[in-house]
Formats: sequence, C-alpha cells, structure tokens
Amino acid sequence: MIMKEEKIHLHDKTFKPYIRHDRIIAAIDDVAGRINADYRGCKDVPVILCVLNGSIPFTGELLQRLDFNCQLISIKLSSYQGTKSTGTVLNVMGLTSSVRGRRVIICEDIVDTGNTIVALKEMLLDKEGAADVKICTLLLKPEVYDKPVRLDYVGMEIPNAFIVGFGLDYNELGRNIKDIYVIDNPMKYYILFGPPGAGKGTHAGAIAQKYNLKHISTGELLRAEIAAGTELGRQAKTLIDAGSLVPDSVVEGMIESAFDNIKDVDGFLLDGFPRNLAQAEDLDKILEKRGESVTAVVALMISDETIRQRIKGRAVIEGRADDANDETISNRIRTYHAQTEPLKEYYKKAGKYYECDGDKGSIEENRARVLALVESIK
Repeated sequence: MIMKEEKIHLHDKTFKPYIRHDRIIAAIDDVAGRINADYRGCKDVPVILCVLNGSIPFTGELLQRLDFNCQLISIKLSSYQGTKSTGTVLNVMGLTSSVRGRRVIICEDIVDTGNTIVALKEMLLDKEGAADVKICTLLLKPEVYDKPVRLDYVGMEIPNAFIVGFGLDYNELGRNIKDIYVIDNPMKYYILFGPPGAGKGTHAGAIAQKYNLKHISTGELLRAEIAAGTELGRQAKTLIDAGSLVPDSVVEGMIESAFDNIKDVDGFLLDGFPRNLAQAEDLDKILEKRGESVTAVVALMISDETIRQRIKGRAVIEGRADDANDETISNRIRTYHAQTEPLKEYYKKAGKYYECDGDKGSIEENRARVLALVESIK
C-alpha cells in the first residue's frame, strides 16, 4: 500500500505522513507472536490491561492475535507529577476488575519518558496485588526513556517527535486516523539561560534576528500587556500597584498568549523564564498541550566575580543605583544559585542543555560563540 503524501490539519498544527497502517499492523503481528510464545499453554487467564484512551486501537488489534485465554480490562490515568517527578500516579479511574494474584500485560500506545507506565506497574504490583506485570507498547522513544524498568514487548522504536493517529491525539483529535502522522515544521522554543550579567539581553536580539525567533523577555511582556490593557495586564497592574509580586500563573498566561497570537516566526526565544523548577515544569505542560516541547537551552555561563564586575559596570552606564550596591548584587547571585541554577540539571537530564563560556573576550567574540552554539543545535 502506498501512503498518500497528504498533510492533515488538527487544531493549529499541520502533520505529515509518517508510519503507514501496514507497518503498524506488521509491528503488532510481531508483538503478538512474542507474547503468544511466552504465554502458550498457560493454565491461568492473564489480564490484558488497556490504558485509555490512546491504546484502544492497539489493544483491539493485539487481542485478535492472541491465541490463549485472556481477560480484557481497562484503566485511565488522569495525571501524574510533572516530567521530573518519580511518575507517581495521582488519580486512577476505571480499573474495571481486580488484578490481585493475576498476571497482567499492560498495553500502552507509546512510551516516552516512561513516568506513567513505570508508576502504573509499581501500583499494580504493590497496591493492587498483581502476581506479575509486563509492559507492552506499540511505540517507544528510546531517546527520552531512561527508566531502569524493562519494557517487555515493543512494536517499534521512533525518534522523539510528536505524532498523531492510530489512537494518538493532539488535544483529543486524530485518534481515529488509521496511519500515524508526525508534526510538520514544529515551532522552535529556545531558552536563553545564565546568571545576571551573563549577556542574555545583549545577545538575544542577534539570535532572534538570525533564526527568525520572537524574543520574549518576561519584563517587556509584562509591560506590553499592561500598556495594552489586556485582562492579564490589568491583573498584573493591580498586583504591582499593591506592592505584590506577579504570580507565576499570570506570567505564564502572558507567555501562552504570546505563543498563541504571535505569527510569522519560526519560534520563540525565552529570556528570563523559567526562573525555577516549578516554572520549568509549567512550561513543559504549556508546550505539551500544543504538541510541542522545549527545543534547547542556550546557556551563557560566567563566574560570580564576572557577575559583580558586569553588574557594577552596567550600573554606571545606565545610572542604576541598586545595581551598584554590593549587598544587592550578592543577593541576586545567591538567588540565582538557589533557584535558577538547578535548571541546569533539569534540562541536562532532558538532553536539551547547551553551554558556552561567556566569561572572556569582547561582546563580538561572545556573540560569535553564542551564534555558533545555536547553529550547532538547530
């Protein structure tokens, strides 16, 4: 069967053909053969556990190929703790039969980080009393799966790209498509990272211009929303006028609004966000809803002594008395190390952290290093 080279449109995204239906079925045939070999002649009745909603098509096809007696039940996982958590399942709905003392085969459509599927296996063994639990998935993204738990049956491995079709969805659309499609020309989301004085603001414009990115500075975004009189801007102004800090939810709402409304760019360059792990996890959730993810973190690293020199120099040039105060500078450095620096490990673990030395050389030399770094990860 030749797959038509027709793109599809779901919500605000375009997807192109990726895996034909016949290849999907061949992968299911192979998985079924391996399961049948392991369970042939069994005297018990193993449980096939369908993880709703995505794995319904996969489980349905797999069931028709199993040649031993088995029971089908289902479960729906409503949420789990962010991408950096242990993957603990927070809420479970629809475990339609007891698995106590039973052998269970979990059927999942796709495994990427593995947070949910690993937590589910632990829950079935520890809380629900299953005698044995095996994991079966149609698709695996080996680039992002780093759990020590073995996946027993894998249909095929794929790169870390956002896909829809054959049960997989983008905001609940696309599950009914028989082939699998991959997102076409996904937006780029870069984070410009580094301590105060590293040169993020100095180099952001050059990066944004070269790669057709929209530079989003949270401070500038806040002022623009207030000036435009938007609902989010009014909320922020009320808080600022009252001497209160603008909460993460308002800032994140402004960033999400920018993602939705800014057109004719190839992506975004975030400057000043996220500043802590909670914001990083929230950003992941915002992008996940869009079928996208952080592309890369571009880090400009300098020593604490360089931070002090640059902030004091900027204070003289811009007439900012607060930046000339030693205690204020020390407090900013402490805050960076305590709240923002942990993001390095967060993004390193995700394989998205890239760093260059911003400590030496002229502005032009540092800019050349930054642009070369971005070019290497485009």
